[in-house]
Amino acid sequence: MPDTVINLISAGEVVERPASVVKELIENALDADATEITVELEQGGRKSITVRDNGLGMNRHDLLLSVQRHATSKISSSSDLRTLSTLGFRGEALPSIAAVTHFSVLTSDGDDGWRMQMDGGVLRDVSPAARTRGTTVTAAGLFYNQPARRRFLRTQATELTWVEKYLTGCALARNEVTFRLLHNGNELFHLPADQSIPERLRSRYSLPGDSRYVKSEGHSGGTSVKLIWFPDSRWNRKTHQYILVNERMIYSGLISGPVDTAIAGPAGYPLLYCSVSVPPDEVDVNVHPAKREVRFRKPSSIREAVESALGGLPSSRKSGMVTMTGRKDYTGIMYERSYEKINSDNLFNAAMKVQAPTSDSVTEKPEQDFPIVQIGRSYLVTSTDKGIVLIDQHAAHERILFETVLNTMNSDMESGQQKLLLPENVKLDASEREQLDDYRSVLNRSGFEFHIDGETLVLTAVPPGTFHGIGALREILRSLQDPENEDMPIREKVAAAAACAGAVKFGDPLSPDETRHLVDQLFSTLDPFHCPHGRPTLIEISFKELGKKFGR
Repeated sequence: MPDTVINLISAGEVVERPASVVKELIENALDADATEITVELEQGGRKSITVRDNGLGMNRHDLLLSVQRHATSKISSSSDLRTLSTLGFRGEALPSIAAVTHFSVLTSDGDDGWRMQMDGGVLRDVSPAARTRGTTVTAAGLFYNQPARRRFLRTQATELTWVEKYLTGCALARNEVTFRLLHNGNELFHLPADQSIPERLRSRYSLPGDSRYVKSEGHSGGTSVKLIWFPDSRWNRKTHQYILVNERMIYSGLISGPVDTAIAGPAGYPLLYCSVSVPPDEVDVNVHPAKREVRFRKPSSIREAVESALGGLPSSRKSGMVTMTGRKDYTGIMYERSYEKINSDNLFNAAMKVQAPTSDSVTEKPEQDFPIVQIGRSYLVTSTDKGIVLIDQHAAHERILFETVLNTMNSDMESGQQKLLLPENVKLDASEREQLDDYRSVLNRSGFEFHIDGETLVLTAVPPGTFHGIGALREILRSLQDPENEDMPIREKVAAAAACAGAVKFGDPLSPDETRHLVDQLFSTLDPFHCPHGRPTLIEISFKELGKKFGR
């Protein structure tokens, strides 16, 4: 294939949206020892992205070399991948960005300054230019030469949200660096250097100076975990939770699972900073094209360090008590109730207390932590102090998704979506296409994001937790045509159909972390005992009844 085609294909693995460009350019700036970084966006980065830094800069030779694929000074042998200390290391970022934008670099190493201009990966000009030490990179017209990819970009508000998320994570990882973000000429935030993490979070989210936070630390071997979170600042999504591993922002269920179990609840997910320090040779950061995920060589050590940090929370938090008052449930009825967040302890009894509107909150800390196991790839089994509990994994996940979709419909947050790494495609007949157009608004509000290209549906996002996206949409279309559902409100009809099709099925294997997370989520719903269709999600068999079965 021609080099231009190779470059476009490679760029697709690195550059997904404006936030991807910002991420790569900031990583380069931080690796160049910058202490001041400014990001300027136009139209959410769709029109233009500029990143300025006061780092080491480049001479002419290094500037020309920087846009050659796999040219990097950060590693020289395969063994270096096992002990990475830099954020970038593949030598793909600049050539990938240059391949899909109108690209320019102005840089100086403190002696001579140079400007380079490229269009679609083709070098146009390199000439002397004036600049103090540092680098300014501008990438304009993202995907201008790939119209199909450009159509996948979202609104400027959505793209801006992704940039804000990443830039905030960088600011938390490197609080010795000053960060500024400007959008369409307006400054959105300015985080000066040497702020503490709580100060930086307060400044970033405009929180009062006396807003309370909880701090905890944990250790296991060479791994350490630091947690800082604001219990009074909560959202119904994890948008404002930042997990950092060796100063790199990542996504990790191994870390977020137990953290969410301990501190999240019906009131939502709190503003959270979680920093994990791991010996470089015990973490592999070269497992994801965009470096969003890592692989730990000793997962047990990570889990133990996180649990150690959670064990250091104040005793008032370990009870898991969260109070919500005067919030509307999905039926629109006001309720006042105190909830105990369930940590899979004495599940059935605790759930009964959660469900009773007039029951007193349980404040004592359970003394046992009952295991949860999956049997037959269909049911989850755990025990209580009075018997065993059997949970239908499909019905339980249906209930969770049903309320998630309804809550998403009631929210104006575009973060109520789970973006698909690879879009799902399916051909539709004319009636299905017409139905999707008719119900596009309510489907978008419920968390589905799609467009129709000729006869093909391209699905790019689904409600959080949905396993089978295309199946969920088809189930919704069938439900909308079913005369038995005619009297059902359209919102609940869509939510129930999406939940049924998107939930885990009988036969779907679940990991231990997934089973525990599913049970915790179930007992945070308004009705953990029934699926949206009224069927039971769980049954309890008392030890007394078991004794009779065995003739005791």
